[in-house]
Amino acid sequence: MKQRNTIKALVISCLLFFIAAPMVSAQAQGPAVEGWRSLLPYHQITDIAADNEVFYCATTSGMFTYNRVDGDMSAYSKATGMHDVGITAIAYDPQSKYVLMAYDNSNMDLFKDGLFYNLPDLKLAQVNGDKAVHHIVASNGMAYVSSGVGLLVVNLGKREVKETVNFFEGNASAAVFDCLIRNNRIYVATSVGLFTTTLDNPNFQNYASWEKLDAQAMQYLAMVGDRIYGAQGDTIFVWQDNEVTFFRETDYPVTRLDGSTSGLWVSAAVSSPLAKGYGIHLNAVGATTDSFACEAPTKILQLDNGDIWFGQNSHYLSTSQHGLRKRISATETQAYYPSGPITPSAFDISAYNGELWVAHGGRNLANNPTNNRAMFSHYKDGVWKNFPWVSDNDNVQDFLRILKDRNTGKVYAASYAGGLLIMQADGSWEVFNDGYLPEYFGNPGLYMLSGLALDDQGNLWMSNFGSSNELTVMTPGGDWYQGRSITENGGNPAHSAADVLVDDYGQKWFIAPSGGGVIVYDDNGTLEVNNDDRYRILRKGESSGNLPDNFALSMAKDKDGAIWIGTSNGIGIVYCPAEVIDRKCDASLKVVQEDQFAGHLFFEQSVYAIAVDGANRKWVGTANGVWLLSEDAGETIYRFTEENSPLPSNRILRINIDPVRGDVYFSTDKGIAVFRSTATEGSSTTEDPLLVYPNPVPPGYEGMIAVRGVAEGSDVRFTDISGQLVYRTTAFGGQAVWNGRDYTGRKVQSGVYLVFAVNKDGTEKATTKLIVHE
Repeated sequence: MKQRNTIKALVISCLLFFIAAPMVSAQAQGPAVEGWRSLLPYHQITDIAADNEVFYCATTSGMFTYNRVDGDMSAYSKATGMHDVGITAIAYDPQSKYVLMAYDNSNMDLFKDGLFYNLPDLKLAQVNGDKAVHHIVASNGMAYVSSGVGLLVVNLGKREVKETVNFFEGNASAAVFDCLIRNNRIYVATSVGLFTTTLDNPNFQNYASWEKLDAQAMQYLAMVGDRIYGAQGDTIFVWQDNEVTFFRETDYPVTRLDGSTSGLWVSAAVSSPLAKGYGIHLNAVGATTDSFACEAPTKILQLDNGDIWFGQNSHYLSTSQHGLRKRISATETQAYYPSGPITPSAFDISAYNGELWVAHGGRNLANNPTNNRAMFSHYKDGVWKNFPWVSDNDNVQDFLRILKDRNTGKVYAASYAGGLLIMQADGSWEVFNDGYLPEYFGNPGLYMLSGLALDDQGNLWMSNFGSSNELTVMTPGGDWYQGRSITENGGNPAHSAADVLVDDYGQKWFIAPSGGGVIVYDDNGTLEVNNDDRYRILRKGESSGNLPDNFALSMAKDKDGAIWIGTSNGIGIVYCPAEVIDRKCDASLKVVQEDQFAGHLFFEQSVYAIAVDGANRKWVGTANGVWLLSEDAGETIYRFTEENSPLPSNRILRINIDPVRGDVYFSTDKGIAVFRSTATEGSSTTEDPLLVYPNPVPPGYEGMIAVRGVAEGSDVRFTDISGQLVYRTTAFGGQAVWNGRDYTGRKVQSGVYLVFAVNKDGTEKATTKLIVHE
């Protein structure tokens, strides 16, 4: 009772300050605490649906809408309700006003009024064969889905799959590639021929009741007047007067047919050896009456007013080959698509207070370059800038590590073929390789830089893959030195190195991929001399470092200085890094309880990513999604997968954390997802005033209310205006969160609430207020 009165007295003593003080709100860009967003490219168009005003654009990562009347554009992803990534087909039904989209894993979504409804029937169906969806057409409240296992009929109003029509050739099931509707008839192109029936056929589901028009397999269909056109490869056919005949050949394989009131639009493209393609308009006799160059056209729409729009699914890095585009003239087009990174891939992110640098390159599982020239991207204040070409040297590609030095403003990017790129604060850059870095063995001109880390003196440490010297260091003054070659005590025969971190004692840790373990390196404080340097190799076995496996995959240093090492068989933790080289300390294999079973941490799982947040909790990424573990790894706080969260994929490549905003960036093989965590990086002092968001709390808000700027581990209390304690918590790092409910779990009423924060030793106090609207 005495403590309660003391708390109340402290709050009341500050009441006059609270009432007089201005309300300070941190309107942080991005989601609310425990909210998600996606960072995806939207320029690779796979299909387009349209109503009288809006284009619904399917892309390889998400979906966006563009209103061609008022110019409004909205991007959608799993973070905004979609249930998957990678749309292959999309259609709009004017009667029900539903959009139906299908993903490359056979999942389907309905979309209307900003909401998504999942139709997983085909994805979950236990059937043999390829379930890929090739095309969708919608009419009169129904949608007809062409798939590898048949024609699905979807009742859009009821949001359900009504029936499936399977076509056969003997006992073999046929794939359905395309269909179209003319009046009361449906025409279906399959791998065994062209079929038709009436929409009101009482035996619609029985393919034997359908009429087979021709045995020619066709992949694409379109209708112009009373003619039906079909295409297979580079050949176009026409069905007219109950007969299918040859119509015309094209220079490249056909990728789409689209009818218009004036004729047939044909999309055609070839991707190898050099990507090229076009859209051509054909009249009734097959003559070309219009055309435009386009590397990878996916759909062409000619509106009633004559405007021509088309989509591109180009992998080319030039923005002239991207997005939803409108023909302006014979040689000019205007692009429309939401801003985003140049590609979904990301191997590293440097994030601070909402500013991002993203490395888009990578390496494959065999540690070979992928020849990725997407390079890197920069994001700040809602604007993306891509750097798709940074050097005339073809080896300067596959950027897989990137970091920004906040003291100098320089950005360092590691190329896994071309060395180090340094971008100055003014935007100019220079590439360093020959004469600065050791070459890759047996391949002159190749400089496979694989890791970057800054130490407390501003020295940049770099790990080199497959070179005579695994470590290189550059001083702030621009001097370059090589580390000692790891050759003794069993050594590192392949001289492989990936990643590098600097521990609290100035030692450098780097991974030796392909079973080489982890190497701890001490330069002895003499960068210019390496013959006095010491190192130790940590591998599997009690006398060899006690890693859970020799195949090390990731590393992180926690706030206590311990080194967490992810391997192909779980995690090893080095709690005493200062004693590792002298062999007085090995990795510990922590035993955790999971249900009724106890075992080593992430036993038999490959740990590809580890990151430590402001509350010293551990984020762990595997091929099976993401875990957030408590500080001692004894408790699982979050468990995210592509099935239960907006993660685009369960295969986690990298985890990076923005220490100011608490945003956790998950790089996957299908794109980047961002989760705003409850923890930010703390400090020993408290900011005044504190920042609260959202503030005011809007009506109906169900998310977390965050108080940022408190000292690390502060005691934070929320009271009503009379000083009555409503909720009390301890900050995660530099941020405290509250769900807007009292201790009984009831939602608090509208009004002014007070926030009172005290640091661990009670020497610093901070106060602010917030307003809650029911």
